[in-house]
Amino acid sequence: MERNSVQTVTLTNSIIGVGILSMPFCFQRCGVILSLVLLLLSSYITKLICSYMIKSAIISRRKNFEQIAFYSFGFFGKLLVELCVVGYLLGTCVAYYVVVGDLGPQIMAKILSTNETSTLRTWTMIVVTLVCIVPLGLLRNVDSLASVCTASLGFYLCLVLKVMAESSERISQDQWFEKLDLWKPDGILRCLPIFSMALSCQMQLFEVYATMPTTSLDKMSRVIQQSTNICAVIYSLIGFFGYVAFNGHQFSGNILVDFTPSFVSDIIKIGFVLSVAFSFPLAIFPCRASLYSLLYKRSYSDSHYYIPEAKFRPLTLTIVFMALLLGLVVPSIDFVLGLVGSTIGVAVCI
Repeated sequence: MERNSVQTVTLTNSIIGVGILSMPFCFQRCGVILSLVLLLLSSYITKLICSYMIKSAIISRRKNFEQIAFYSFGFFGKLLVELCVVGYLLGTCVAYYVVVGDLGPQIMAKILSTNETSTLRTWTMIVVTLVCIVPLGLLRNVDSLASVCTASLGFYLCLVLKVMAESSERISQDQWFEKLDLWKPDGILRCLPIFSMALSCQMQLFEVYATMPTTSLDKMSRVIQQSTNICAVIYSLIGFFGYVAFNGHQFSGNILVDFTPSFVSDIIKIGFVLSVAFSFPLAIFPCRASLYSLLYKRSYSDSHYYIPEAKFRPLTLTIVFMALLLGLVVPSIDFVLGLVGSTIGVAVCI
C-alpha cells in the first residue's frame, strides 16, 4: 500500500465511526434531499477547517491542536482547546461503548443460549475492554493500525451491501419512492449535530499527519479530500437504503438493531463490534495527548512531544474506564451523538 493510501485509509476509518449507524434515522427525520444537502455541507466544512488547521500547523511550525492554540491564543486558549478536545473524544469513546453494549449482548446471548440482560451487557463491555480495547489503546503509533483500519473499511463496505439487500424488497414494490419524505426541516436541529460529528476528523488529523514522510499541504489536503468523500458516499448509501428498508417503521438510532434476524445479520453485528473496538485507539491517541498536555504541560516546549511511560499507561486506562462507566448508563447512540455534536462538537469542529 502506498504511503498516502495508508493515511487515507486511517483517516477514513477515524471519520466513519459509529455515526454510520444513525444515518437512516437522520434520513427519516430530515428527508432524503435535505439529508444529502446537510451531508454535503458538513463534508465541505470539514474539508475547509482541516485545510486551515494543516496550513496553520505548517506556518506556525507546531505539531498539534494544543500547541497551535497556545501559539495563537496563549495559555487560556490552550486550556479551552484541551478541555474541549478531551470532552469531545471522551464522548466519542462513550458512543463506541454504547454500540458495543447494544450489539454485543445480542451476539453473546445467542452463543450462550441465554436471555439478554443488563448483567450480560455489562460483562460483554468489560470483556471487550480487557481483551481488545486496552491492548490497542496502549499502542504508541497510530501508523501501526493501518492494517486494522483497512479491514474495518472493508467491513463498512459489506455493511453497505447488507443494507442495500435489506431494502431490495421495498424497492421491488410499486411507488416505493413516493412513500419517502424528501424535505423535512423540522428534523434539522436533531440531526445536524449528528451529521457534523459523523464527518469530523479534526481530533485525529494531526495524529495522521505526523505519520506522513513529508509535511506537504497539498498531499495532506488530498488525503482529507479523499477521506471525506469516501465517508460522505458511504453515509449517503447507508442513509438512503436504510431509510428505504425500514420506511414506515419507527426505528432506532442504531440500524443494526433493526436488521432482519439471520446468520448474515449476526456476522455483520460481530464485525461492527470488532470494527468499533479497533477504532477506539483513533480516539484514545489524541485524547491522551490532550489530557497529558492539560495536566502536565503548562506551556509550549520545543522538545519532542513524548508521554513518559509512568504517565502513558495511567492516562490511557483513565480514559478507557471512564468511557466504559459512562457507556454503561447512556441510553442510545443517537442521544450521545446529538448531545456531543451540539455542544462540545460545535466548539471543536468549527
